[in-house]
Amino acid sequence: MRCRLRWLCLVGVLLIGCGGGDDNEASVVPAPTRLAADSTGAAVVRLDTAELRRLDLATVVLAEARWSGEQELVGELVTDPSRTSMVRSAVAGRLVAPAWPEFGAAVAPGQELGTVGDARPISAARAGRVTQILAQPGELVQAGQPLLELSDLDHPVVRLVWLSDVATDAPTLVRLEVEGGRAVSARLIGPAATVDSLTRRPALLYRAERTWPGARPGLPVAATYDTRRTGDAGVRVPAEAVVQWDGLSWVYVVVGDGAFARRRIETERPLEGGWFAARGFRAGDRVVTRGAQALLSEEFRARISVGDESDK
Repeated sequence: MRCRLRWLCLVGVLLIGCGGGDDNEASVVPAPTRLAADSTGAAVVRLDTAELRRLDLATVVLAEARWSGEQELVGELVTDPSRTSMVRSAVAGRLVAPAWPEFGAAVAPGQELGTVGDARPISAARAGRVTQILAQPGELVQAGQPLLELSDLDHPVVRLVWLSDVATDAPTLVRLEVEGGRAVSARLIGPAATVDSLTRRPALLYRAERTWPGARPGLPVAATYDTRRTGDAGVRVPAEAVVQWDGLSWVYVVVGDGAFARRRIETERPLEGGWFAARGFRAGDRVVTRGAQALLSEEFRARISVGDESDK
């Protein structure tokens, strides 16, 4: 009897051990990923019927729209290299200048500014306003060292940031908004050598027809131009379809059954109840209006899950 009891206990232990292994293997069920990629490589969120029902999404079909009216560009007044000169020291010594010009002061050609050692007085070769002070009276300076930067601001150059990632159809003329509610016309010079450091968009250079009080390099400016002659074609995207992430605006477009692709939208052209989009969207596209923020959460929750699995 005792032997039979021991045998039954041994069989029970073996059965428990085998069953525990099967349970552990069965419990490891890989979660289906919600992320895929479309033909362009952009991320696509895919949801099943239960998830769609839980999120209670609503969509709307985009209709054609045409942008006509005034468009605003922003930027700053910049130094014009072709109209900038340097006042330099001819010799090494101590700079002596009883009336050293201040920032923004007007300097006439041939105006005596100071002396260095026993050399001839320092003078400006051409007229301009002081846009940089590179040395102060009493300092020891070297031969050829820049002392002042002078810029001719009679026709200031303005650097304006373009609306999108590609600078196309830039207006030839814009109106600069200056102090006192006055407007100054500016004509296109061409594209700037570098993109805007903040937005990473192209920048355009314009030369103003005249100067105005307070015009200095670094001054923020706004410009407007009339688009009624061209009338860009595009679509109207409802404001409720737009979500924010990483400092940019995005819209989720339906690209299949339960599939949604996130696309960037520019929000510089407001329309009643939404935004005008000239590129990236087409009439007939269906976009998510209710639940777009929930889709953004689902996308990045799926990204975290994929990252965790890859670490294992």
